[in-house]
Amino acid sequence: MTVGSPLAARDLELGMVFQDLRLVPAFTVWENVALHLRETGRILRPRQLQQVVRDASERYGLAVDPGARVSDLSIGEWQRVELLKVLLAGARVLILDEPTSVLTPQEVDGLFAVLRRLREDGAGIVIITHKMRDVREIADRVTVLRAGRVVVGDRLASSMTDDELVQAMVGESVVPVINQQPSPPETTPAIELRDVALAGIGEGSGLRGLDLTVAPGEILGVAGVAGNGQRELADLIAGALAPDRGEIVVGGKSMTGSGPKAFRRAGVVNVVGDPVRDFVVPGLSVGEHAALWGSMTSRRRLRFDVGAAATAITADADRSGLDIVAPTRRLALLSGGNIQRVLLTLAFSEDATVLVVSYPTRGLDVRTTETTRSLLLAARDAGRAVVLISEDLDELLALSDRIAVLAHGRCTGVVERRSTDRRALGHLMTADAA
Repeated sequence: MTVGSPLAARDLELGMVFQDLRLVPAFTVWENVALHLRETGRILRPRQLQQVVRDASERYGLAVDPGARVSDLSIGEWQRVELLKVLLAGARVLILDEPTSVLTPQEVDGLFAVLRRLREDGAGIVIITHKMRDVREIADRVTVLRAGRVVVGDRLASSMTDDELVQAMVGESVVPVINQQPSPPETTPAIELRDVALAGIGEGSGLRGLDLTVAPGEILGVAGVAGNGQRELADLIAGALAPDRGEIVVGGKSMTGSGPKAFRRAGVVNVVGDPVRDFVVPGLSVGEHAALWGSMTSRRRLRFDVGAAATAITADADRSGLDIVAPTRRLALLSGGNIQRVLLTLAFSEDATVLVVSYPTRGLDVRTTETTRSLLLAARDAGRAVVLISEDLDELLALSDRIAVLAHGRCTGVVERRSTDRRALGHLMTADAA
């Protein structure tokens, strides 16, 4: 049978919850649900729909307020609304794409409890994930895809080890990368944020009185539920934004109010969290992007040698182990993973003092993920100060020396990686930072 359209999928009782959750932030919960239903007719009855949402929320264990505005909800609550939306549309087979990628450990536990209840109620559930933890917690059977082909079909999850699953996914054994070096001794910070405050960007919560330091040869991990100030922090450190209050010091020199080019010349290199929106220039090739990247640090009025930049990025990719496409390819036409590899190759080729990296392994396969993590540790060992912003707590615990946790735009704690765990970080991520 061929499913020819989303409407045909709904008629077959199929429902999809995408990794990039697709709700309307300005609408309430019940309004978002109403958009997905076909039975509402031309006249909406708010009270009836709110009661329908409330009843379904209790039945499925998806606690959410029907009248709450979606922009005020946590990511975990967004996901509950997405699930309610497809369930109320009649879905009996649910497809969830990377459902735990932005959830705290406590929210993951809650999600899995809901999925177990749905399974007991007769629903079929397909989870697309690269996390072994998810497979072990929730899956009965597994299918492994590699390069668009099925390499392991319909096996009991208990019949395969983690190593066997990873090898099936990438075609070879992959050794997880872990920071095994002692934390660097106290020294003059490579970068400092002193009582920094910034109003929110769009739906972001901004930053409130943030004090952070990162030493040369240190990886400072930054944890937090999405939208709690991570983007603002990265933009401040890269000079893309100026703080409303406070001071940013790089290498002992105040850089407050300086622009991105001044920060780049001071040795600050930024890997943005959304390369498609903030890095890709439609119509330009990989080589042209490399030339633009190089022009940021040039003191000449015009320096745009595409041929030399294309040769350089190809050589850098070979040295780093990050496979990139031919430099003549248009970057905007590539997959997210290929775009990420181009950006990472450019960033790791720089002789940076401070490396700010947001969600570096998002969209990467297992092998490239471990290569990227090895490069981050190599940057640390070379004396660079690394700010690693990630929603993957396992990644932060594997790589960081210290971990700062953001909640509601404030730092709720800075902890040594060796003395904390996922659950403790999860509590800090949901702490009341008022």
